[in-house]
Amino acid sequence: MHSFKSLVKILMVLVFSFPLFAQDFLSTTLKELSHDKMEGRKAGSAGGKLASNYLEKKLKELKIAPFGSSHRQEFTIFTKMKKFGSNELRVASGAVAPFEPLAFSNSGELKSQQIVFAGFGISLKDKSFEYDDYKGLDVKGKVVILLTGDPGIGNLKSLFRNPKYIKYRSIFYKIKNAARLGASAVLMVQNPMSIKDLKREAAPFFNESEGGGESFNILTGLVKNSWVGSLLPKGITTLSLQKGLSSSQKPDSFVIKDLLVNLSIHLKKQTGRVANIVGFIPGSDSSLKDVLVLGAHMDHLGFGGHTSMDNPHIKKIHNGADDNASGTAVVLELAKRLSLKKSKRSVIIAFFHAEEMGLLGSAHFVSSYPRYKDAYGGILGMLNFDMVGRFQDKLSVMGIGSAFEWQTHIDKIISVIKSSKVGGSLLPLSLQNSSVGSSDHASFIQNGYPALFFTTGAHEDYHRASDDFDKLDISSLRKVAFLSEKIVSYFEDSKSLIFDPDSKDSGDAGRARGYGSHLGCVPKFGGGDEIKGVKCVRISKGSPAEKAKVLPGDIIIGLGEIEIASLYDLAFALKYYRPGDEIELTWKRKGKIIKEKLKLIEKKH
Repeated sequence: MHSFKSLVKILMVLVFSFPLFAQDFLSTTLKELSHDKMEGRKAGSAGGKLASNYLEKKLKELKIAPFGSSHRQEFTIFTKMKKFGSNELRVASGAVAPFEPLAFSNSGELKSQQIVFAGFGISLKDKSFEYDDYKGLDVKGKVVILLTGDPGIGNLKSLFRNPKYIKYRSIFYKIKNAARLGASAVLMVQNPMSIKDLKREAAPFFNESEGGGESFNILTGLVKNSWVGSLLPKGITTLSLQKGLSSSQKPDSFVIKDLLVNLSIHLKKQTGRVANIVGFIPGSDSSLKDVLVLGAHMDHLGFGGHTSMDNPHIKKIHNGADDNASGTAVVLELAKRLSLKKSKRSVIIAFFHAEEMGLLGSAHFVSSYPRYKDAYGGILGMLNFDMVGRFQDKLSVMGIGSAFEWQTHIDKIISVIKSSKVGGSLLPLSLQNSSVGSSDHASFIQNGYPALFFTTGAHEDYHRASDDFDKLDISSLRKVAFLSEKIVSYFEDSKSLIFDPDSKDSGDAGRARGYGSHLGCVPKFGGGDEIKGVKCVRISKGSPAEKAKVLPGDIIIGLGEIEIASLYDLAFALKYYRPGDEIELTWKRKGKIIKEKLKLIEKKH
C-alpha cells in the first residue's frame, strides 16, 4: 500500500504531466451530440443511429480497441407498436373515455375493476424522509390513476427537488411500483399544474415509438384531467388534489367509491436492433485482473413524447445537452486521455443505448459480461456519468455505499488533490451512500458490481426541449472530468472494492432479464432459407412447443404480442416473457397460419 506522501507525489506527477482537459475537444463533442441533426438521439431512430456512428468513429480515431469483435454491442428493443382490436376504457355503466394505451403496456382486458386515485404513485423511505402514496391503500386487482411528475412541482422547498429523488418522476418507476403492489392497470394523467389551460387540454395520443423492451406485467394508458375530474366527488378536481399534495407534501390517496371500469388494450410489438458502443483500453500490469468501466448513456427522447416534461402532443427535438450529451462527452474525454498514456489497469469505455427506455443497454452489457470475463477479467467497479453539465452548487457522487471501501478511497483521492495545490479544479462534492435507480449504474449494482453515479442534478430543463448546448457549464464539466481521471489513476494498483449486498436497490433499476423462458423450438442457424420468422428443426420433448403440436419445419412468426422475424426476435421474446406466462404462439406450416395458447416454462441450464 502507498503511504499518504507517496500518493501525493504520484498525483502531483499526474497533475503536472498532463494538461487540463482540452475545452475544444469537449465542446466539439457536446455540440455534435446535442445538434438538431441528431434529432434527440432516441434509441431505434435515425438520430440514435447517427449518435452511435459518431461515437464509434471517435473510438476508432483514438485507436481504442473494440470490446469483443466489434465496438458495437448489439441488442434488441421494441421500435414500433401497432394497435389492433379493442383499445378502450369506459366506466362500467357509461360512455367510452378519452383514452389511449401507452406503447409499453401489456395487452389484455379487465372488467368491472375498482378505481383508485394514488397521487404520484411514489413509495419512498430513507433516512431523510418518508413519503408513500400507497400507505394504508390496498390496490391489488384495482385500476390506479396516477399524476405525472412529483410533489416538488409547485413547491420550491420540497425535498423532491433533491437530485437524489429524480427517479420518482419517471413513468417507468410509477408503473413498476404499481405493478409491484398488485395493481391491475395504471392510468396516467398529466399533472394539471403543468398545463397552461386545462379547458383546452389535448386528447391523449398513442406514441407508437415508445416501446423499449421492459415488461411491466400491467396494463397502462393515458387519460385526460377532465375525465378523471368527472369521477371525483363534487368540488374536487385533479388540480385541487395536486395543489394540496404540493402544499402539504403529504399523500392524499383514496378509492373512488361505487365506480367500476372496463379496460381493453391490444398491441403488437415490432422489434429492431440498436447497439451500445464499447471500447477497451488494455492496462500494462497483467497482475491487475479486474477492469474499471467508465459509462454514460448516449440516447435521449427524440421528439419528446410521454416521457417528456413538455406538452407530449407537440413534436419538438429534445437535444438532451445535459441528459446525456454531458456525461457522454466526459467519458469520451476520459477515453482520449487514457488512450494517450500507458495505464496500469485496463479500462472499458461504454456508451449505453436505450437508457431512457428502462436502462436496456447497460442491463444488456451486464447480463452478457460473463461471456467476456475470461478475456477481460472481472469488473472492479463502474463510474457512471449522467447529467453532469449544469452545475448548481455541488457535484453529487452517489453509490458510495455500494462498496465497503469507496468512502476511504474517495476521501484519500480528495485529500491528495487538495494537497497538490490544484484544489481549485475540484468542484464542491456531495458524497452519498445511496444511489437512485434511474441511471445505468443501477444495472451494475443490481448485479453485484460496485458503482458510483456522478450528476449535477435535475433542473427546470430536465426532459424538456430547452435542454440545449448553450446552457451547459463547460468549465464545471472539465472539473468533473478532472476528478474522474484522478479516480481512475488512483486505482492503478491492487486496491480492492468489495460489494456491499445491502446496497442493492429494489426499485426501478434496469435488470438483466436473463434467459429463463423455454419454448422448445430448436431453431435453424445460418443462412439458406429466405424466410421471415424462425424455422424449427427439432422440437424438444415435453416442451410447450411440443404440447402445442408444433412440428419440425414449422416457422415461428409470433410469440404473444411480439412479431418474430428473426432469431434475434425469438431470443428477445423469450427474455421478455417469464416462465409461467400463458401466451399465444403463432406459426406457419406450408403457408397455413396456426395459433395456439401455451404456457412457457423455465429454461433448464
